[in-house]
Amino acid sequence: MSYDFHLICDEDPREGRFAYASAQFEDKFQVTAVAGSENSVVKLVGEGLGLISVPTLTPGAEVGRIFGEDVAKQLAGDAWVSEVNCPHDKDTAEAVRSFLMITVIGTKGLLIDPQSYEVINAEWGS
Repeated sequence: MSYDFHLICDEDPREGRFAYASAQFEDKFQVTAVAGSENSVVKLVGEGLGLISVPTLTPGAEVGRIFGEDVAKQLAGDAWVSEVNCPHDKDTAEAVRSFLMITVIGTKGLLIDPQSYEVINAEWGS
């Protein structure tokens, strides 16, 4: 079974947010480029846990159409959207989810369940 998320950020997460989150976990997590691709992989102590698609800058109106007006209002503009795929077990997905939640904490960024479009980090605030 695969576990998936949408990572939606008000800034390109490759420009410092992934490094910030890694530091919060004493650099045990890393986000590294996939060879021959613009995608990245989330690693925990060197083991690949999840694949992050290259963030795509998406206009605010499109964000609202896809994810709903509440998400669009929170972001208040264009957003960097990535799909995150965790092909392993639920525990692995939970580790990636924790990393991604720290990635967006303190920003307007969101982590969304792609099936229900539920905001996973709704209680975390910014």
